[in-house]
Amino acid sequence: MTRTKESPDVAFLPRELFWMILGYLEPNEIVRCRRVSRTWNEAFSNPAILLPLLKKHFPWTKEVKSLGSETLSEEQDHGRRLFDEVASRYNHLERGKPRSIRKYRLCDDFGSAGDREWYQVQPWEAHASHMRRFVDRQFSEALWTFENGLLVYPSADHQFLVLMDLETDRQFMVPFIIHGKVVRRVRLQKSLLVVEWAEPKAFHWLNDSDGVHRHFASSFDVTRNGNQGWNIVPRNEWKIMFLGHPLSERDRFFSSHSNTHYPNRSLYTADEDAPIESLFVWDISKTSSYRPSLDPTGRLRDDSPDDSPSIVARFGFRDLEFFDIRQRGCPSIQRLEITDDSQAIEVTENVCIRPEDQPPEPFGFPQPITTSIPLIGNGPHWRRDFEGILPPYRGNCSMQAESMRHDGFIMADPWFGVIAQVTVLEPDLGFCLHFDPWTWIQDQIVYLTIQTPRSSVTCDNWDFVGRGRLAGSEKYLVGENCNRELVIYRFDR
Repeated sequence: MTRTKESPDVAFLPRELFWMILGYLEPNEIVRCRRVSRTWNEAFSNPAILLPLLKKHFPWTKEVKSLGSETLSEEQDHGRRLFDEVASRYNHLERGKPRSIRKYRLCDDFGSAGDREWYQVQPWEAHASHMRRFVDRQFSEALWTFENGLLVYPSADHQFLVLMDLETDRQFMVPFIIHGKVVRRVRLQKSLLVVEWAEPKAFHWLNDSDGVHRHFASSFDVTRNGNQGWNIVPRNEWKIMFLGHPLSERDRFFSSHSNTHYPNRSLYTADEDAPIESLFVWDISKTSSYRPSLDPTGRLRDDSPDDSPSIVARFGFRDLEFFDIRQRGCPSIQRLEITDDSQAIEVTENVCIRPEDQPPEPFGFPQPITTSIPLIGNGPHWRRDFEGILPPYRGNCSMQAESMRHDGFIMADPWFGVIAQVTVLEPDLGFCLHFDPWTWIQDQIVYLTIQTPRSSVTCDNWDFVGRGRLAGSEKYLVGENCNRELVIYRFDR
């Protein structure tokens, strides 16, 4: 039915007046206006209106940047769907309410046969990033990992490692046999998946009670195939420690990797006041069929190709002492990286210090320092201030923590209250998991702050307190609860 020009309906107002009214409406209110009548539904679904508003309210989103100079005025369904998706996503972000919550059960520490299959490298009880040196709250290391929309986790339903593409929700099996192994750490980085694991039985005994278990690392290339799926192809395997490590709460190690190298930092393998420390770096760039876990005597290595993983740099405790990065009784290391050109190892230490000539503060302020040491040769090392602020150490997941912003836009609380955070720099959006800065010593309630370019909301959270780790993007947020469940907040669907 057609309306006369004298109709009082807002949809038939002159264009200039209609645009003035739209200027007072939020994107979610525009969507609600469609419920009034068929005429309103048609007027507020017009892409000639929606797409300019989309560019005005959400210029930072990928959807808007992909539009270019086109208006798509004739593609009404596409324009309306695009506006609705972005408006709905940011409406849920601004309210701090996910559109949907998905939970996935994670494997138990012990398998069906009663053997231990998952045992994270244990956290330290003391760290220099805390003023009193004692870690106020410890979180066990997460055995799931995330990079660029890909999530790898130990599925209890399938009893193996699963790779999930969070854009499509498709799942793929990681060709790694868990049975007969004790997984210590899982890390996806630089499109390379590395699983660190140990043998369940001690290879040799130090005394009547302490046994040493051989530790290995298996790597897998993760590449996209032509069917919008992912290929997970084994690359190589290497023994990460000469003698091995006991499976205990006292012996710890930390590692990192690029697509070509794997540095491993061994800590606390002896007396806690004077631990035996070392730093080894492997070249893992080439594919190799040699599996040292199947060759305890090493006899088969002579017949193996020269491209198997090999150690390219060794740093003993005297070398680490010379570079001034030996940890001793109170560790301060919080980041271990290898440069993009694979020429240097970078160790970042985080120390909480008291300001001089000022009244003592209960938490001081952080002083992260990065030391770069050459990987090959005897060149000088480079010691400099770290650009950014690292949250205090509260578990091994903190060793991969993001740097916090200096201007406080994402870091809504003082640095010492932050547990973990995710920053999406392009839209200036962030998620921060933190304690209440004033009451958390007595009452350690965990809060989640979601900050967008248009809003900031804080609410208490129990879904991400299991491991103190966050990962994700503006469309989803991933964490772990205390019920051994992987929790995914979806803001897009």
